[in-house]
Formats: sequence, C-alpha cells, structure tokens
Amino acid sequence: MNEIYERQTNESRTEDKLFNFRPILFTAIALCIGIVAGFYQAVYAVSAWWSCLLIPLVCAPLYFCSSFQRAKRILIAIVCLLLSFLVGLFSFTAKTEEFSGYQNYDGECAVLGTVIEKTDYDEYSRIVIQDINIDGNPEKGKLVAYLPTQYNEIVTLCDEVLLRGSIRTDTALTNEYGFRAYAIGEDTRGTLSVQTCTVVGRNFNLFLWIRARMQKVVYAGMDETPASVTLALLTGDTSGIDEGLLENVRHGGIAHIFAVSGLHIGVLYGVAVWIASKTKFSKFPKFLFVAGVLLLYSGICGFSASVIRALVTCLVFYGTHLFAFGSDNLERIGLSAIIVLLLSPTALFEIGFQLSFVACLGIALLARPIQRVFTELVERIKGLFGKRKTKEERENHPLSVMEEVQRACISFFAVTLSAQIATTPLAVNAFGYLSIWSLALNRLFVPLISVTFSLLLAFVVVACLLPLAISAVVLYLPSTVLSALLLVFQIVEFSALSLESVVIPSGALVCYYGGLTFITDKWNTPRGFKCIFAILFLLFFCGITYYSVA
Repeated sequence: MNEIYERQTNESRTEDKLFNFRPILFTAIALCIGIVAGFYQAVYAVSAWWSCLLIPLVCAPLYFCSSFQRAKRILIAIVCLLLSFLVGLFSFTAKTEEFSGYQNYDGECAVLGTVIEKTDYDEYSRIVIQDINIDGNPEKGKLVAYLPTQYNEIVTLCDEVLLRGSIRTDTALTNEYGFRAYAIGEDTRGTLSVQTCTVVGRNFNLFLWIRARMQKVVYAGMDETPASVTLALLTGDTSGIDEGLLENVRHGGIAHIFAVSGLHIGVLYGVAVWIASKTKFSKFPKFLFVAGVLLLYSGICGFSASVIRALVTCLVFYGTHLFAFGSDNLERIGLSAIIVLLLSPTALFEIGFQLSFVACLGIALLARPIQRVFTELVERIKGLFGKRKTKEERENHPLSVMEEVQRACISFFAVTLSAQIATTPLAVNAFGYLSIWSLALNRLFVPLISVTFSLLLAFVVVACLLPLAISAVVLYLPSTVLSALLLVFQIVEFSALSLESVVIPSGALVCYYGGLTFITDKWNTPRGFKCIFAILFLLFFCGITYYSVA
C-alpha cells in the first residue's frame, strides 16, 4: 500500500509541473547563456547587465510555491544557476582577453617550435607548431606554417624546427567569416610563410610517434587511395584524399565519417567496454582500462576538439552507468557539456560542438518516440497478415530471432533518424547545402563504416607491430575491400541531387527546435496541446524560412 501511495503521489507531483527540473542539464543551459552573454559583451560591446532581464523569468517559479520548503529548494536552484551563468560569463571573457592580449608580429622573423601536425599537398606542406619562440621571445599558442615542397621529406612530426620567413599574427576576435571560435579555442595565433627551414632537434611524443608510424605503414602497405581514406577514417587527416572524391562524399551527406568524433570514439568505446565486461576486474579498473584506451586513441588523433567532446561524453556515460549514479541521458549530456565548456568556453560557437550535442539531445529526446511509432507501424502491417501480437504478448513472451533482429533494426533506424532530424538544420546553415542522399546513405554507411573502422584499426595496429615488408601482406585484404567500397563514390555523382546555397535564419532554427521538444514526452501536458504547439512551431519555421528565401 505504501508503494502504491508513493507512486501515485509522485505521479501527481509530476503532473503538477510543466516539465521535470533536471539540475545538471539546467546548470549546463545557464553556463551556455553566460557564455553567450560574454560573447555579446566581447564582440558587440553589449553590456552583460542586460542579462538581468532573465531574473524575473528565473524567479517566476517562486510565485507558484505552495510551501516554504519548496520555495527554499527553488531558491537554492536559482542561486546555483546564477553561479553557473557567472562562470560562463567570466570564463569566456578571460579566454578572449587572453587571446587578444598576445603580442602581434608582422614581417620577417625567425621562429623555433615543435611540429605537432603535418599535411602534405602538391605545392606545399602545412604544419602546426607549438612551444614557439619568435625572435628569441617565448610565446604562447600555436602557429600554422606553410613550407615549400623541398622541405616535405625533411620535416616530420615531433621535429623541433627553426623557420625563417614572413609571419603575420592575428589576435582579433572576428574576421570576415564571423567569430573566430576555432582559432581562439585551439589558441592558433597566426601564419608563417616559410623561406628556409632547419631541423634542429627532435622532441619525443608517444602519440605523434604512433601516428607517424601508422602513416608510414599504411602508405607502404596499401594503394594510395585506400591508404588516404584509411588515414582519414582512423585519424581524421583528409589531406591525402582526392578533392573530387572528398567533395562527392560531402554531397552524399556522410563527410562526418572522416571527422574523428562521436562515431569513431563511440565504436572504440563499445569495443573497450565489451572487453572490460569480459574481465573479472572491479569497477574502477574497468573504468581505467576504458579511459586509457580512449585517451591513447584521442592522443593519436591530436586531442582535437571533436575528439575531446566525444571522449568526455563516453566517459561520463560509462562512469555514471558503471558506478550507478542516478541520472538520465539528459543529465549525462548536460554534465558532458559542462566539462567541455569549462575546458574551452568558445567551443559553444564551433559547429562541431553544436552538431555533437544537438545529435545527442536529438537521440535522447526523439529516439524513443520514433521507435514506438515504427514498432506500432510494423505490428499494424503484421496485423494485415494475421501475425500481430498484443502488447501483453510482446512484453511477456521471449522474442524470436527474427523479432530480435526487427527490434535491433528499428532501434538503429530510430537513433540515426533522430540524430539526423536534430542536426540537419544546423548542418545546412553551416555548410550551405542539403543532401537528398543523406538519409539513405547514413542508414547504409554508418553501420558499415562502424564495422570497417573497427577492422581497419585492428589491421593497422597489427601491421604497425610488424616490419614493413610483412605489414604490406597484412594490409592487402583491407586495401582491396576498401577499394571496392569506394567504387560507389567514384561512379555515382551525388552532387546532382543536393540543394545548394541554403540558409536557415536564426528565428527559424528557434522555431524548429522548439517544435521538436513538443514531439517528445518531456512536457507534462496533454498530448493534444503538445501536437498543437509542435505544429504551430514547425509552421512558423517553414514560414520564416520561406520568407527569407523569397
């Protein structure tokens, strides 16, 4: 009786609220609002005091409090949200002021630094150096240097180089493309056009050494095109891929397979968790094993922003699950966002951050409703042939092999479709085109690439442990299979069915995502109200988009 009473009480309390307050998620939202306030203050000189207009909205729940205890809890929550807002505001301000405060250089100079990235092109090489020293003055940040072709074979990763040439640093917060979020986040100060280059030493770095070994083994053991695609899949380095092939992949809507992020880290995370589950280790050693595997791979990929986001998200999800912390997926996403934004507050304005977390939110909010809809649709189709099971039969009877396959397919389709629904407007705005092929190719290639990535990584790891002559034998099979898969993109021209120069206004984006929230089960309102609001928001989205295009 007590359990029934408690459950009824909780249900009634839930129905009294418009939505369930999730402390970590709302803390992350407050942090984002603080960063946005810092952005407008730093870039457009808008006073942060305008944010005080949000105080009545935040304090509104106090008006509806029915007890002192509830009012006290709400007041504590408001104070925590205010603190999170201030952390976002001041962390963004501190980051931009540090970047703007760097000394500027313009002209001929000598630069000493360590090579951490190297990309070879036909007419030049692009390198990124850190631990820089300019004309004898130690400086913070990184520089992008462009080397003439004669230095392509001389300079390698981890080399300490002395470069002479024309330097131009830029510490402005904006340029013709808008806010320089990536440059500020990566602390990239400027460019150097190199005239002469001398390798003066070598600083050992385990991650860069492994990456250089992988590059050498892959190009020695595979044909050029599969080798360049393999390196792109494993490390995100697309410089070796033919520009026509890369552009065709982009128009196919699956260019994200070459950006090491959630897909790649997620696959490796799944493999590492599976291996850890087969051991007899306790929880903490299991967590250390999974974290160690992901950290090693992240280091090989250069700890790029997208890799760090995926790494933090996977470890947060695994840690909260492994140690049985009471939080749902929205809270885990919020915690991941807080950690990433505390490390780099300008990441909020990077399209990679936006796509990653919007995809996670889309899956958390939309995957289950979509799965229910398609499950019911399949059951209705079965009912036409007299094979439909009741809900009680589906819940109380073990599933057959075909039903397990059906459930897995519906679940995968719901997850990928929900992520694509959530990210498409942002991707269209960022890249300027809409791929008609994207929906079909993502359904086909995402699971295929997941398997391909796992096998390629395993083959390359084995090949790196062997002499080059033997590694070529090990990589022969993956080279042949990858060449066959690439035939699709060499034969079909996907740009024929893509919409170019598409722009979605900010107001339309707000309406789109506002409408999506009402499709979910997160609003504690009757279904009819949610349907009406969802339709209204999506109609506003269509109207604003059409008006801006017209």
